[in-house]
Amino acid sequence: MSEIDYGARARLDYIETQLKALFPDSYVPFAEATTAGMPAAVVALARAGNMIAAIKEYRSITGAGLAEAKQAVEAMR
Repeated sequence: MSEIDYGARARLDYIETQLKALFPDSYVPFAEATTAGMPAAVVALARAGNMIAAIKEYRSITGAGLAEAKQAVEAMR
């Protein structure tokens, strides 16, 4: 991860902490929100950094085309 990635992650963590404090009963963490409805196998592959395998798995599970699968998997980033 680059310095920019670490800085962005730190800012996101701070924002999530603030949102959780403001909305304790309705807060949904960003990571959970972006993977809602996504097959668990696809999430595991994407989190492991294997995006090509995640796209293939998404296509095999959902029957989606390549462009749709790529867009869905990349939206988890």
